[in-house]
Amino acid sequence: MLISLLLSITVQAQVQEYNRRGNEAMDRKDYQEAKFWYEQGVSNCDRYSINRLTDIYKLDESMRVSMRIVMGKCLACLNEQALTKDTLVIKQLIDYYSEGIGTAKNEVSANYWQGQLEQLRDPASGIFIQRDPKDQMKFFAGYHASLLAPYGIQVGGIGKSVGWYVRLRSNFAFQTTQYDGEIVKFRQQNQLKIQQLNENDFYRVTGRYKETYLMGSAGMIVKTVSHFYVSAGIGYWDRKYSREFIRVSNGGTEEPASADWARVKNLSMNGITFDLDGTYVLSERFYVTMGASLMSFKYVYPNMGLGIFF
Repeated sequence: MLISLLLSITVQAQVQEYNRRGNEAMDRKDYQEAKFWYEQGVSNCDRYSINRLTDIYKLDESMRVSMRIVMGKCLACLNEQALTKDTLVIKQLIDYYSEGIGTAKNEVSANYWQGQLEQLRDPASGIFIQRDPKDQMKFFAGYHASLLAPYGIQVGGIGKSVGWYVRLRSNFAFQTTQYDGEIVKFRQQNQLKIQQLNENDFYRVTGRYKETYLMGSAGMIVKTVSHFYVSAGIGYWDRKYSREFIRVSNGGTEEPASADWARVKNLSMNGITFDLDGTYVLSERFYVTMGASLMSFKYVYPNMGLGIFF
């Protein structure tokens, strides 16, 4: 959570800097320099930067040729943001298509968005219902796994700039065990004694063992640049290590019929886990995630996931 907060503060500081410098250039009517600074905001689909570039485009016709590419990027951002049903964005989109800003004039698209805008009008008052994009959260779900726990699920939601997630992972290698105990080497010939069992019984380890992993975590997601998010979270993990044992007779002969599974406590462990991941939004419906988990401040394992928005 601390990492996410620091990233958010850093990004916000960068946003304020390029818009501040752009505003200073606008005050001097140096539209060329102002354009240079506001262009940096378009890579993040910064609404303020887009609005100011639109002002420059309308104020100085001599700059329109040099602004074709950046205004096209502004148009792409507006189309993406309009999906949140933000009426201010939709009005601006209508303006772009009607006047041919960032594209050729397109009355069909202008009429389409005009229809979308009308659907957001309150039928009783005739007033447009302003939808705040930060309140429009997109929910997602998908597959998520690590090397230790290859089967998992991740669910969560993403708003305009922040979101949340919950993950559950396992390797589904469950093993029913009859005994739990510290395995202690006893005498010779690899014979062992298991606590909680008859002290007169001795066992020998077979080559069979199982490790059961269970992991769960939750955290925050912060948007850094367009289509890319960074997430950090905290959770809990548990590893149970079990082995198969065969009872050994006094003469050292194994008794196969007496084979059983026991959990080895001194080889099992659990503790806190920390996640740090990056998520790239491939399209309106799909995303991929890659990162790593720090477990008990000792072990680091990579993880990955993919899923859909709905």
